[in-house]
Amino acid sequence: MDPFYTDKQTLSDLQLLDDGPDSVFACFNKTITYGGEDALRELFRKPLTDLNQLQQRSATIRFLMDQVDELRLDKTTVDFLDYYLKSPERPVSFSVYRGIRNTVKFFFSPNQAFYAKRRGIAEMVDTLMFIKQFGETHPEGNNIPLLADLQESLHKLTQHPILKKLVNAPQRRLKRYTLEQIDFLLRKEYYQETLTLLDQLYFLDAYYAVASTSRARGFTFPTFQEKENLSLEGVFHPLVSNPVANAVILDTDKRVNFITGANMSGKSTLMKATGIAVYLAHIGFPVPASRMETCILDGLITTINLADNINDGYSHFYSEVKRVKLVAQQIHQSDRLLVIFDELFRGTNIKDAYDGSLRIIQAFSGLGKGFFMVSTHIVEVAQALSTNGKIAFNYLPSRMEKERPVFDYQLRGGITDDRIGLWILQNEGIFELLK
Repeated sequence: MDPFYTDKQTLSDLQLLDDGPDSVFACFNKTITYGGEDALRELFRKPLTDLNQLQQRSATIRFLMDQVDELRLDKTTVDFLDYYLKSPERPVSFSVYRGIRNTVKFFFSPNQAFYAKRRGIAEMVDTLMFIKQFGETHPEGNNIPLLADLQESLHKLTQHPILKKLVNAPQRRLKRYTLEQIDFLLRKEYYQETLTLLDQLYFLDAYYAVASTSRARGFTFPTFQEKENLSLEGVFHPLVSNPVANAVILDTDKRVNFITGANMSGKSTLMKATGIAVYLAHIGFPVPASRMETCILDGLITTINLADNINDGYSHFYSEVKRVKLVAQQIHQSDRLLVIFDELFRGTNIKDAYDGSLRIIQAFSGLGKGFFMVSTHIVEVAQALSTNGKIAFNYLPSRMEKERPVFDYQLRGGITDDRIGLWILQNEGIFELLK
């Protein structure tokens, strides 16, 4: 099965993985541990097209949303455990002689390595006890593969009598000889098992961060179906304060959603919200919408915040042309691609922009595959295409009140020729300055 297609421009347009607080990743990143953050980033980077894998991810998040009020995972414990287990100075063998020798050595001259070993083992015991308690508190979680695997890793480690005894009856002060035995078990004999358990713990942290964020923000799980359509109700942008929710529908009858509206009416925000919802659905996450129904898509390509490519000597218009070419190439390989173009061909003269937009959108509507959201600053293109029954026309309205534009950001059916560019110039005092 082919992977879900997207590219750097799309990730940037939708602020999916940007560094800093203003990204969709940051919205979900309520992880407790550093390793949990890395695991969450890995989930974000791997959108899926396999329904079983998507359902498995969603089931894990849904269970944590419904059943776990708080994940009592201690950051300091897990972070130090990671340091201890991955320290390069690991034991290579163990014998009675080595155990006694090290016991005597560290009794008279304990060093940093000894204290790290003692603390690391204590943190490992606490972690094993946490996993044991989690399984006992949530036995129904054994139906969730990640949680079942975590309990299986615990079972493998506690098959050894020493580790089993520690978990069932923990001791705060272990004898130095016992420390040497346990250190060998954790960092040599059962080393791969301990690393696997740690990795599973990080993914539990990541999934719980998604669950707690989704629960707090009212996100919902998408429904996947075989029927070729994309239907969103109450979709909103997760990074906008007090966002306005809208409905977006694309199906086999109308594969193109053509959106018109004045500057600042919310076209870009709506397109970004749609793209974000589609991407999140394909990493198995809940989405910022009241309802989402979709087929599994092959990929997502957006062109929203496109810049000149100075290094390659590309103008803005040529960069747009390269994006359209990329879409055409991907359409040849994919039947279910979502393409979003905001303000198509804004980088060239009005005549070329009109002619190019008209022909491109006509071509999109006649393909018989894929879905397209397109906006343009040239309303005449929408009017020229208004009789095309394969295109859904929607607009975001604006009106003037007391000589100021007012927007409600609610999508409506039809075409608008609202323009406020001249008002913006006047409001900024440009003409007065130029006198």
